[in-house]
This record gives sequence, structure tokens and C-alpha cells, in this order.
Amino acid sequence: MEDFIKNISWDNIVSSIVTIIIAIILFQIIKKTFRRIFDRNKNKERNTYFAMVGSFIRIIYITLVALLVLRINGVNVDGLLAGVGIASVAIGLAVQDTLKDIIRGISIISEDYFKMGDYVTIGTDSGTVVYSGIRSTKLKDGLTGNIISIANRNIEKAEVSATTLNINIPLPYELKLSDAETIMHEIAEASKTVEFVTDCEYRGVNSLAESAIEYRLFAKSEKGKRIEAKRNILHKTLEVLEKHKVSVPYPQMDVHRKV
Repeated sequence: MEDFIKNISWDNIVSSIVTIIIAIILFQIIKKTFRRIFDRNKNKERNTYFAMVGSFIRIIYITLVALLVLRINGVNVDGLLAGVGIASVAIGLAVQDTLKDIIRGISIISEDYFKMGDYVTIGTDSGTVVYSGIRSTKLKDGLTGNIISIANRNIEKAEVSATTLNINIPLPYELKLSDAETIMHEIAEASKTVEFVTDCEYRGVNSLAESAIEYRLFAKSEKGKRIEAKRNILHKTLEVLEKHKVSVPYPQMDVHRKV
């Protein structure tokens, strides 16, 4: 530190500022290059790796620039690096949370906890994974649009939401099978147009229940929108049944009275 103070001069200050400006410009170029690769690539797993590598490069880059600025100002960087071993215990205690984040971040990637674009629930927070770095993971809340940042060390378990739906539609026994299947195909096609549904198809008779025949619909929803998608499909189902003047069966009970 004494050497640093002694060697402070206008020339060193200007050189340090120029070095930092150049470093920032180069970093922005590297960042934009990564962003182009990130935007063009549709593979969620690769995007997750890109985000982590980018985070790691940023840490190394900042460290190298800091060492270069110290060298410009006359600090013996070689001696500083040699002294790292002596101070490693103290530094380790100071950055142990950061190390935990990094270790957990590597574990999240290697064990495939989730990928970029997945809708996940982590503890009490839910959202779409928009960033998975070496220290933190960021989720975007679908309702509020807020970004939730979670330290990787706090991620013990992540629940990835499914996007598939199996919906049973009850139709009366009195309805002919051919007519029922025509209606079910119409419901499936109509359901493809509703919000939050990406696909829907009729899968056939699922069961013979007490008061109705249950026909199976298989659908896919947008990530994190299974409940909303199911509601919209059921709403569309009622519209189609109303159009064909078919009532949804309900449980009935025969009562026999002894006279």
C-alpha cells in the first residue's frame, strides 16, 4: 500500500484511467459477442453453459484488469501474488459464501437441475429461468414480471414444472360413440387456439364411469401455465358441447320406494 501511495502521479492516474476505459470497451465487445451466440442458439442447455462461462470470464477479467492497474501504479504484483498463499485462510473465510455459490452453480449445471427457459419453483419463489450464473440464478415472475435473484448456495432443490395435461371429458352414455368422437376431435382442434395451450389432441375412451363415458384429451401448455391452460380448455369444451346441445352428465341415484 505504501508503494502504491508513493508512486501515485498524474501520469499513472491517466494511464490507469485509459487502461480501465479500454478494458471496459473490450469487455462490452466480448459481452455482445456472447450475447449474439446466446440469442442465436435455441438449445436451453447450451445457453445455461454460456451464461455460466460468461460469469466466470467476467470474474477473471476484472481480476486481471485490477492487477494491471496496480502494476501501472508501481505495486509489485508478483510479490502480491506470492503473498496470496499466506493470506489464503483469511480470504477463504471472507469469501466462503462466494465459493459455496460457485460450487453449487457448477453442481446445478452438471446435475441438470434446470435449464434456461424452464419454469421452476425454488423454495417459495417461482418463475422462468432467465439467467443461470456461477454465483446466482435469476427467475422472472410470470405474473408481475419481477426478476427474482437467488444465490446458488440457497438452491437445494428445484422443481421444474411439467407442460403436459391429461383431461377427461365426461359425455353421456346415450350419445353415440361416433358422435362423441366427432365432438371430441372438435374440442381438441378448438382448444389449440386458446391462450396458454400449445397443442391438444383426442386420445380416445379413457374409462366407463358410473354416470358417463370419459374421453381423454392430451394437451401441452406454455411453461408455468398448466392451470390456466386447463381452465381455458374446459371453457372451450363447454362452448362446443353447448353448440351441439350436449349436457355434461352428473351423478344420478335411483331411489326405490317400497309401498
